[in-house]
Amino acid sequence: MSDLFPTTHTTWIMERVEAAPDEVRTHVMARYFEPLCAYTRASSLRSLGEPAELVNDFLASRLTDPMYLQRWSGSGMALRRWLANGLLTHARNRAIAAARRNRFRSTIDPAELERMTSSHETDALLALERAWAVRTVTEAHERVHAELIAEGRGAWWELFRLHSMQGMSYAEACRITGIAPSNATNVHRSVALRLRDALRAILEREGIRPEEIARELALMQDMLG
Repeated sequence: MSDLFPTTHTTWIMERVEAAPDEVRTHVMARYFEPLCAYTRASSLRSLGEPAELVNDFLASRLTDPMYLQRWSGSGMALRRWLANGLLTHARNRAIAAARRNRFRSTIDPAELERMTSSHETDALLALERAWAVRTVTEAHERVHAELIAEGRGAWWELFRLHSMQGMSYAEACRITGIAPSNATNVHRSVALRLRDALRAILEREGIRPEEIARELALMQDMLG
C-alpha cells in the first residue's frame, strides 16, 4: 500500500504558505476535504461522528498552524497520506477528550479506539485514493474545458466528451459538433494530450516528483477504471 503515496518535493503549496497562508488553506480544503471524508466514511472513524464534521474540525485545527505544511514538506509523503495520518491522530485525541467529558463513556471502548486509530484500513486508503483521483481528474477536465471555450474551440471539448465519456461514434459526434469527420481523430488526440498535460501540472503542484508522475497517472487510471 505504501506505493500509493509518492514522495514530495518543494511545491506551489510551500512557495505560497508563507506569502499567502489563507490562499493555501482554501486550496487544501477544496482539494482534500472530500477525499478525507471518503476515507472517514470507509473507515471505523465513522463511528466517532459525522465524517464531514470530523474532517472540517481536523482541517480547521491543523491548517491554522503555519508549521503543519512545513513539516509535511520534509515528510517524504504525498499530502493526502500526511493529512490522513493527521486525521487519525486528531480523531483519537478528540474521542479521548470527549470520553473525559463523559460523552462517550458507555459507547467507546479504549481497545476499540486504539484499534481504529493505530493504523490505516485498506478500504479507507482505497476510498481516499479514488476520491482524490476523481477530484484531480475533474479539475483537469474543468481547466481544459475552460481553455478550449476561451479559444473558441468548445466544439473540440464536446467531441471529446461525446466520444470518450459517452461512447458515441466519431461520425455521430461530428454530426452534433460540426467538426469534419476527417479531423475528428486529431481533435480528440489534441484534447487528450491537453488533459494529460493538465494532470501533470496539477500533480506537480501537489508535490508529486516529476519522475513519479507516470506511475501516479497509471494508478489514477486503475482507480477510475
